[in-house]
Amino acid sequence: MMEDIASEEIMAACSGAKTVVLKPGEFLFREGDDAQAMYVVKQGTLRILSGSTVLETVHEGGLIGEMAIIEEDTPRSATVIAGTYCELVEIDVPHFLALVRDKPAFSLTVLRVISRRLRVMNRRYRESTRAR
Repeated sequence: MMEDIASEEIMAACSGAKTVVLKPGEFLFREGDDAQAMYVVKQGTLRILSGSTVLETVHEGGLIGEMAIIEEDTPRSATVIAGTYCELVEIDVPHFLALVRDKPAFSLTVLRVISRRLRVMNRRYRESTRAR
């Protein structure tokens, strides 16, 4: 969840941004797809998957696809599927750069999301190697 900058501020800064609507079971993107944007969850719940493993469930105010903005020309590293009806705000590179410039706390928010997800993956990796 975005704690450093309110999702309302991001929505306001991206007022011209595209809104993406998904029904339950629809894919936002699949692992390996080309990546052009990240998303803020305006409403609903989505699951991030790698293969058949659920890596995270993301709710209102959460970020999805942030690695696409950070690593240009890199395919999606996971699949995202809607668990419920969802509305997302699409943040493409120009919107992302404007947010970084105009709302510096947004950069920290994105970095903290990435850091938290990496910590979770590290913990899962350690636990899986202990089980061997």
